[in-house]
Amino acid sequence: MMGICEVGVEISWRSVRGDGTDTNQDYCGIGLRDDTVLCIVLDGATAKPQSGELAQLIARDLVDWFTSAKTRVSANDIVDQLRQIHIKCSRELRWASASYLVALIEPKRPIEILYAGDCLIGRFRTHAAIEWLIKPHTLANAIKDMPLDEIIGSPLRNRLTRSFRATEFIAPDILTLQGEDAAPLVIATDGFWAGMDDDAQRRFLESTDMPPNGIVDDCSTLMIRLLASDKPALIRPSAAENLYIVQSD
Repeated sequence: MMGICEVGVEISWRSVRGDGTDTNQDYCGIGLRDDTVLCIVLDGATAKPQSGELAQLIARDLVDWFTSAKTRVSANDIVDQLRQIHIKCSRELRWASASYLVALIEPKRPIEILYAGDCLIGRFRTHAAIEWLIKPHTLANAIKDMPLDEIIGSPLRNRLTRSFRATEFIAPDILTLQGEDAAPLVIATDGFWAGMDDDAQRRFLESTDMPPNGIVDDCSTLMIRLLASDKPALIRPSAAENLYIVQSD
């Protein structure tokens, strides 16, 4: 736990390798400036080589760019930077792919969310199921809107219609969230939202000692709790695996 910048936010990262993967391909990047926090969670595609390397590269490059920027960063600026990262990645990691979700947090402004793939963001309330605020970009729900539990049960869930892939740059969807709701936000990879039931999800978020028995895919969550604006940022890396943090000068 450490005070880092003057944005009122508490951030907790937890990531566990699944039984079906040799290495954990979920990554998290956190950039901290005096007045802004950027978080990105990525899930490298298990079936595509070098996808973990791609997720790590995106996290580091985006955070390094954000913390070195001298002016305010907008959602459109982030899209432009992701496009620049894609130019480099398309040459170095030709077959890799990753889902991602970015949260840009500023005092007195709506939270800006950019996402492509199957990382989700939701509201976490004690004694209740997570209220997921978006749907994944999968072939299961490409034609019509479907409840999340039906998407989870579909054999087409792992066929993504949008992600960060070398073959072409696909711009993310952008969503703005108002910060008045006091419930913490949870950004999660699909090993969490699709691989665990509601009770297991709650125990995973509330207890660092809870072993995620029998999970096949890597399982990762980033919990964001908004604090009073005069409170410093707090980072709580419950499991610091695949976590990259940079504070601007």
